[in-house]
Amino acid sequence: MTPTLGQPLDAVPAADAVELERAMRTLDAVSADLVRSYRELARRAERMENDLQRTNAALADKVAEADAVTRRLEAVLQSLPTGVVVRDEAGRIARANPAAQAILGAREETLLGRTGHAGLSGADADGSPREVDLPDGRRRVLASRHAWVRDEAGRRTGSVEILDDRTEVAELEERVHDLDKLAALGNMAAGIAHEVRNPLNAVGGTAELLLRELPGDGLARRRAQRIAAGAREANEVLTSMLGLARPEALALEPVDPRELLEAAVAGAWPADPAVDRGAWSVTHTCTAPAFVADRVKLRQALRNLVANALDAQPDGGRVHVRLEHEGDELVACVDDAGPGVDPERRRRIFEPFFTSRAEGTGLGLALVHSLAHLHGGRAELAARPSPLGGARFLIRIPFQAPEGLHPTR
Repeated sequence: MTPTLGQPLDAVPAADAVELERAMRTLDAVSADLVRSYRELARRAERMENDLQRTNAALADKVAEADAVTRRLEAVLQSLPTGVVVRDEAGRIARANPAAQAILGAREETLLGRTGHAGLSGADADGSPREVDLPDGRRRVLASRHAWVRDEAGRRTGSVEILDDRTEVAELEERVHDLDKLAALGNMAAGIAHEVRNPLNAVGGTAELLLRELPGDGLARRRAQRIAAGAREANEVLTSMLGLARPEALALEPVDPRELLEAAVAGAWPADPAVDRGAWSVTHTCTAPAFVADRVKLRQALRNLVANALDAQPDGGRVHVRLEHEGDELVACVDDAGPGVDPERRRRIFEPFFTSRAEGTGLGLALVHSLAHLHGGRAELAARPSPLGGARFLIRIPFQAPEGLHPTR
């Protein structure tokens, strides 16, 4: 019988009291088990919390270490002098370091997402140098190497292309090659000057004497004129060869740019009086201030460029000559409306004796190249056509203002 509320325990029957005591002991045991379980759970929770804290701390260390490695790799990528272009698995450009941007002449944001560029070879890159005409008009010599990026399973997840600009090396190699050729030319020219010049002068002098003695315009006089003209032309070729092989030291002096420009243009016209100069439109502009240079040699170089522009348009055309001061350089630019220069001839255009004209000697542009180098500058054929539609040749030399004068910009 279950005791009622308020009933004293001593009034409870003995059997019920025993059952109640057993229930109380069971309750005490269950309570003790609950307390022990709670304490065990608390200890386990504390251990788990400690383990979680250690794990989080280790993970934070790993993340910090990974960030540091990423920053170091990014710093290395940004500092590499070699271009690095990264593509994703679809072949789209995902990264391009500053060196690659400088080589390609394009900012990274304009490259991202593209699959190709004139300066990139992609999977075809084998490390061989190649000439590339870039979209900004520059012609560069680039060497590329390509590698696939793979995951742990060996699947392709992208690619990397390494770009190396070999332009300066190629130019130095070409310069050494030119110097070797000029050395050989010097030996040959010295021999020719010794063996040929004296009899050549005798031929020319005799022809001039005949011209004085032969009256009128008969056949004999015309033949003497041809002999004299041929002797002068041969002597000019010989002089050009000697100038290429053994250039004289510069005779530096203040130069009036307008006077230089006008003299060069005037001297470039063909000597033949039968040539109709009205077939050509030759204009010039000058914005350069006075400068220091070898007036005679620079006039000769500029005259050769103008004469070359006229020769490129044998039936008449347009030529524009410009002389200006750009930064630290004096720039002479000659534009023509001729047919331009074939890509096959561009590399050899300044080589001695290289010419596309049957009557040409191939020494005019070579001499321009030599005289520009003698001034510490360079001669160039622009990669893009001139505004007139033909070729654009340039001479760039360091600008030096006469003592006491300051350049105007």
